[in-house]
Amino acid sequence: MKASREDTSLLTRRFLPAPLYVLRGALFLRAHRELWKYATAPLAISIVVLGGSYVLLYHVFSKLMGHMVNEQWYWQALYYVLLAVVTVVILVAFFFLFTLIASALASPFNEVISQKTEEIVTGTFHEAPFSVVLLVKDSGRAIAHSFRILGLYLVLLACAMLFLLIPGIGALLFAVAGALLSSYKFAFEYLGYPMDRRRFSWQDKRTFLKSGFISIMGFGLGNLVVASIPVVNLFFIPAAVVGGTLLFLDLQPTENNS
Repeated sequence: MKASREDTSLLTRRFLPAPLYVLRGALFLRAHRELWKYATAPLAISIVVLGGSYVLLYHVFSKLMGHMVNEQWYWQALYYVLLAVVTVVILVAFFFLFTLIASALASPFNEVISQKTEEIVTGTFHEAPFSVVLLVKDSGRAIAHSFRILGLYLVLLACAMLFLLIPGIGALLFAVAGALLSSYKFAFEYLGYPMDRRRFSWQDKRTFLKSGFISIMGFGLGNLVVASIPVVNLFFIPAAVVGGTLLFLDLQPTENNS
């Protein structure tokens, strides 16, 4: 019984602070204005991607449902109710697709934000000589890992859809599985910048994520929650990048002390 209580306490200490790292990232950005010039690009990309998606879908919706505006008042009322529903769906249900696209487009800026954050925290500045060969190899490895984790995510998510065949609790099981998979995907993505800078192989990344799995999942869950909040998710990406860098450094204390 005592061992069980100790295990539960350990899980709690590891998991509970982790979802707050995205908030830590936001506070870190607020305190270090020198990072703002790098964060403006991901923010602008987020606004363009989300705003553009909404305008496009609104245009399609208006074409399909616009005839209601010229009908009786109850058809007009239905139109605006449906418009409100579509707006909520776009802002919430499609948040993952939005963050996926925006984060991919902002990847070069995210890397700079992560590196500058690490330099501020550790006081160590890395000015490695430029090499086209290393740049191509590093970029290729990072892109390959991103597509690999995305492929695994989509395959597992498709498999999780089998839960929907279970009467009663199937939808709940699918929602839980989707949340866990999305949390891991978020964690992998935003912890990936410091790992890629260290040229971690795929196996190195798996080992690192497995060693701090409870904290990793907590961090990913925090990202999932914040990214699903309309308007707030516009500012999500830079905060998640900084938060992931801070968590990585906290999970590797021996490296930081060497």
